[in-house]
Amino acid sequence: MSSRSRLSQVTSFVGAAVATVCGAMPAAADEFAWQLSGGASRVEAGDFDSDSWSVDATYFVNAIDDSAGPYALASFLNPTTRISAEASERDSTFTGDPTAYTLRGTYVLPAARWYVGSSYARTNEDYTSPFYSQSDPKGYGVFAGRYLGASTTLELGFGRSERDFETRLSCPTSVPCTGVPLSVETTTDSVGLEVFHVRQFRSLTYSLQGRVSESEVDDDVSPSTPLFPQADGDAFRVYSVAGELFPTDRLGVRIGYSRPDGYDSDSYNVAATWFFKPRIAVQFELGRSTIDDAPAGFGESDSAAVRFIGRL
Repeated sequence: MSSRSRLSQVTSFVGAAVATVCGAMPAAADEFAWQLSGGASRVEAGDFDSDSWSVDATYFVNAIDDSAGPYALASFLNPTTRISAEASERDSTFTGDPTAYTLRGTYVLPAARWYVGSSYARTNEDYTSPFYSQSDPKGYGVFAGRYLGASTTLELGFGRSERDFETRLSCPTSVPCTGVPLSVETTTDSVGLEVFHVRQFRSLTYSLQGRVSESEVDDDVSPSTPLFPQADGDAFRVYSVAGELFPTDRLGVRIGYSRPDGYDSDSYNVAATWFFKPRIAVQFELGRSTIDDAPAGFGESDSAAVRFIGRL
């Protein structure tokens, strides 16, 4: 079965499942405690492509009232403690087919001014090689934020991801092996600062988002020799901005842009979220990334995604 056919089947299945479950709920209800979503995406860069699917679920400890304001902003306008889980898989023509799992929890303090949370992620990579072995990447994160009034948040987060890589000596029996087996432990530390603001201008509601993040990669190489020295990478910083306009409570149109510091690279995306029923929405997104001085076939990449959202 081709990757396009598989992606189409996944998208149809997720949409039908969300619509079936949520269609049984009364449309007039103003509160929900669960949000379920699932979707599929495709990325193309030259002759290479990658298809992905993901499903996630979020449980809100206190039911959320969405009767005031855009439906997409209901969880922001009504902050409450929550826990979420996500599973995803990618099918690519030039890498393995990794499956990723993420758990995330947010605790909102009683006064609803401060919130704290943590996350854990793990990826199972379906890729083997006779020349090396590698562990499944895993990551941890903590974050804390504060509501500055009822419509603005400021959030600071820290994260760490880890993975191991080890070469193998695989030579024909008639040829002596002279290579040096290597063991590399890679640790990536990151920090991010994000501000999110919602404002109403006459009959329109809009949101503005800005984020700056910085990552640093450290490689612990064993054995460490002049030929294979320890590698401490420089800090890698990325700036992102986005804005979303809500002409009605059911519809939101979002435009985003991001750029790394020190690199000639840009990423753009545009998305539309439509709640065609108060409990069911569909989201479409298109994106493009450009990298100057990239190898042939990798200078530009285009992406497209569709996601279905249901609330119970």
